[in-house]
Amino acid sequence: MKNSVIFIITILFFVTTNVFAVLTTKEIINVGILIDAESINIASDKKYSIRNSEKALHLSPGKISIKILGDKITIGKYNLVLPVKIKSGSYLLVNKNLYRGNIIIRLSKNRSLNIINELSIEDYLKGVLPKEVNPSWDIETLKAQAVISRSYVIKNLQRHSSDNFNVCSDVHCQVYGGASVENEKCNKAIDATIGLVATFKGEIAQTVFHASCGGYTEDPKSIWDWSNETPDYLKGRKDKYCSKSPHNKWNCTISETTIRKKLLNAGYKIDIIKNIKLSGNTPGHAKEFVIIKHKKGTLKLNTYKFRLAVNSSLIKSAMIKNINKKGTDFIFTGKGWGHRIGLCQCGAQGMAEKGFSYKDILKYYYPKTKIESVIYEK
Repeated sequence: MKNSVIFIITILFFVTTNVFAVLTTKEIINVGILIDAESINIASDKKYSIRNSEKALHLSPGKISIKILGDKITIGKYNLVLPVKIKSGSYLLVNKNLYRGNIIIRLSKNRSLNIINELSIEDYLKGVLPKEVNPSWDIETLKAQAVISRSYVIKNLQRHSSDNFNVCSDVHCQVYGGASVENEKCNKAIDATIGLVATFKGEIAQTVFHASCGGYTEDPKSIWDWSNETPDYLKGRKDKYCSKSPHNKWNCTISETTIRKKLLNAGYKIDIIKNIKLSGNTPGHAKEFVIIKHKKGTLKLNTYKFRLAVNSSLIKSAMIKNINKKGTDFIFTGKGWGHRIGLCQCGAQGMAEKGFSYKDILKYYYPKTKIESVIYEK
């Protein structure tokens, strides 16, 4: 009898702990696609409706123009108090882009219009992958991207809670282009990994990613204002698979005047620049600081923050290898593209070309993580 009781208690403990370990999230998310707009055009090829808490307008297929009027919007002769929701039996065209799901219009903090796309996470990903990775790449690379983009959006659902939506549609969250950018191969990768996320110690991992690491991924503490201890899966390490990346070598030339103006605009006190040198080492084999000697003193600045302030399109990463001065210009040479933390997309493609699966890719770039299923709640 005693053994039976112990057995039952053991089973109950096992079931209970596994119930609590189930990963769940809401299926529907809100994506801010246009912020602080004064007007928009919306169209559908089927009947659609616009409604708020008080009334509804039922419209025939075609296009309408919406403008802001105080805390209301005007649609022809009609005025509707915000927020409103627009539904259609088909895609909705917002200005020139198609979107799945519904469109919500809210008053922004600046008393303009915030246009929000309400749709499922899986449909959202269909508008993300073609913007965040090369759709022509190997299907295993695309599957890996699907898993990390899904993990990333679920992990960061509260990023824009103060704006009354979950995530935005640009690089601050993930680039999202709606149904207009969808790609058949990317959609297959999403469907093949539906609901799968990367986890670490029972929680969804912070699966940040970048284009090219230049041979080493970086520790977040060397790049961002990262106050937490770096989890094992995000520590900088050597990457042997991105050697064929087209971004492994880059150079650019920027004038002293441009650098000085950019830094002043970013809030740094600086005068005419005499010289710029590199200082300190990061775990990702980069230099942590730039030392800027100018007419009135010296400015020491984190290399990543320097890059963002000056021009992140020209200075492709904080892995700056050399800075030379020629006349009044500064010539920068470096490696990699992006912040170099987490998964390197060029490296992931390199792995896929060698026959590795998306699970192998995720294990390599996020060591000690697991791939688990998330359950969507209605």
